[in-house]
Amino acid sequence: MANSRKILLKTILVILSVLLILACIIAGISIWENRIENQFPSWEKVSDTEDRGFESNPNVEMRFAGIDFDVELHNGKHADMVLVDVNVKTPDGAGFEDCYAVDYLYKDEWYNVYRLYTGIAAASGVRGNFHDVMEFPVPCGLFAKDGTYRMFIGGFGSFDIDIIGMEDV
Repeated sequence: MANSRKILLKTILVILSVLLILACIIAGISIWENRIENQFPSWEKVSDTEDRGFESNPNVEMRFAGIDFDVELHNGKHADMVLVDVNVKTPDGAGFEDCYAVDYLYKDEWYNVYRLYTGIAAASGVRGNFHDVMEFPVPCGLFAKDGTYRMFIGGFGSFDIDIIGMEDV
């Protein structure tokens, strides 16, 4: 009888040990996947003084105007559309390159989380004294994390985006 109790106790201890190890492995995987750098398409530290090839135009004002989520593009893929209120304050108009980037502020340092360079050398232009809301596609869920972002648009400049409450949705 004492032997069967010892065997039962050892079996229970082995099962509990295996369950504890499995729980630790699952927790470790969850922690790894939830790391901040794994929540964005890219994660590269950038500095404010770093030349990133984005020309700023002092005659262009930009303001974040919202996001249209999960928009179907002409190619059948989906993207979130960043809406940017653009105001060109010169009769000469302004040119912009079809390249842009999004950074995220984390622990007082900026990290690039998305960038689009089309490789097209030609710049698009907008007429003088232009005012409109322009759309820029980014991967779905790019702004799912609350915080401060900044967006650069080549030839126009940059602006900040404050996202609050997205993690609660």
